[in-house]
Amino acid sequence: MRLRLAGAVLLAAAAYYVYLPLPSGVSEPWKLMLLDALFRSFMQASDAAHTLGVCHRVHLLNRVVSWVEVIEARSCSAVNVTDSTLGGVPTRVFQPKGESRLRRGVIYFHGGGWALASGSGFDSV
Repeated sequence: MRLRLAGAVLLAAAAYYVYLPLPSGVSEPWKLMLLDALFRSFMQASDAAHTLGVCHRVHLLNRVVSWVEVIEARSCSAVNVTDSTLGGVPTRVFQPKGESRLRRGVIYFHGGGWALASGSGFDSV
């Protein structure tokens, strides 16, 4: 009986932590709620690591982001996707299959910054 009660309390606490009021137009609210809860968990873990003197909170968050930011290049039937370098800068090239003539291209430059959840937790950085 105690185990069921403890499980019910933990489930209620987890549901309270995950729940986030969202507008009715959000198509998959539970995915957004779970992602927000995951981000908040990483923020709280990085704050705890910083408080304990393990590492700076930004270093831990940077490590977590670097685990998930590398995405393998995947081609499909219409587009050939390859990873290359352009002037020493890592690039991802998307080329239509079956076309030999030159086409216009788009180059996207990322500024290098990143944000994870809310910037409000970085007031003391």
